[in-house]
Order: sequence, then C-alpha cells, then structure tokens
Amino acid sequence: MENTKQKSGIPGLDSMLGGGIPRGSVVTVAGGTGSGRTIFVSQFLVKGAIDSNEPGLFLSFDQQKDSIYSNLSQFGWDLTALERAQKLVFIEYPANELSAFAEQEGALRDLIETLGIKRIVIDSITPYSVLFQSDEERRMNVLKLVNAVKSWKATCMISAEDKPGSQPDALPHTISGVESFSDGFVHLSYLRRENKRVRAVEVIKMRGSHHEHELREAHITDKGFAIGAAGEEKPKKAKKIVLDE
Repeated sequence: MENTKQKSGIPGLDSMLGGGIPRGSVVTVAGGTGSGRTIFVSQFLVKGAIDSNEPGLFLSFDQQKDSIYSNLSQFGWDLTALERAQKLVFIEYPANELSAFAEQEGALRDLIETLGIKRIVIDSITPYSVLFQSDEERRMNVLKLVNAVKSWKATCMISAEDKPGSQPDALPHTISGVESFSDGFVHLSYLRRENKRVRAVEVIKMRGSHHEHELREAHITDKGFAIGAAGEEKPKKAKKIVLDE
C-alpha cells in the first residue's frame, strides 16, 4: 500500500507536518519578496526526483527557465540533467500566453499521466491571478485552476505572493487568494528581530495532517532551504520564534 505521506525534501518541515505532505494535496507556499518561495518549491521537486524517484513538473508563470536554472545551481541542483533523465519537465508560460493556460489543462493532464509525474510546482500564481480585474472573476478562475490541479492526482505546491499591508498579528493572505482553495498553506516570512532579519516558517493549515502551529526559524544554506539550525542536513527541532514587542 502506498504511503499516504510524501516527503517534502525540506529539512525540518516533515516533522512540523507529522510525517510529510498528504499525497495529492495542493499546498500554497506564500511569502513576500526575499522569503525564499522559489527555492522552497523547487527543492520539493528536486529532492522528490533525486531521493524518491518521483518525476516532477515545473510550471513557471513568472521567471524564465534559464534564470531559474541558473539561480538554483548554487545549491548543486542540475535541473538540466534531471530533464535529460526524464525526472523533470519544465514548461514556461510567458505573460501573453497565461490566459490560454486553462485551455491546455487537458494536454497537461495527459503529459502527467504519460510520464508518471508525482510532484508539480506552479511558480508563481500571482501573474495569472492579476489577469482578472474583479475580485469575483479572480476567485472563480483561481478556484478553477486549483480544481484542475487536484484532478491531476499529483502533489502540488503553488507559490503565491503576500498581500501587502496586512497587520502583523493577522493571518497572512495572498494577492491571488489561492490559499482559500488549497489543502495546505505554508507561510514563509522574513521578520525583523532586534537589528537583523530572521527567516521563519509557519504551517497555517494542512488537511489530513496533525501539524504544528508555531513559527519556526529557517535558513537558506548552500544545500537549500532548511528549517532549524543552519547548515545541518537534518536539523534538530527548529527553534520557536518569539518576536520582540
């Protein structure tokens, strides 16, 4: 029987999730500029392909392929080699083609079934969501996208940009509102504490999982994103962050 939990590939995250991500979930990974969203979701794909032999699909709604591959190479990740080994498929959607995404959903489903893709990343959903002028139209189309992704029967991480102007103690929200329709919501932040900024991770929700609710310290190391002590491949339980008043 297949394990119902999938390893995230993010050191320290699986312990926060009670063992991993429930298979088939759609998880929003949100944060502001510099929070590490692209690194986080890409690591989920790369580690899945390398460590778990689970092919991945990267749908880029934002950056160009060459730019993403170059930026991620600093962690020793050779995404071109993973493509050659058919462990990764990268599809780039320029701004003028985003509106046609829904029309290609059937072709994407066929690709996923043919290649046995188990992990999907959409980075970022924000350019797609801002195509729609009214809040109602945006919600309807984002919901349609999430429902399509769920029908693909793979575990998906969707990166999303924080909505600016939120109160510090309020629950985070995204520009797209995708977190309302997702099974999980992981929030990345880059908080000021004393005279420096500290990365932090919080699991807002994860259906089918008894997850932690505390804010945990995180780091970006030469191996990627890690929750816990910097530089440790398998960090001890991450420190709970208490912000200064």
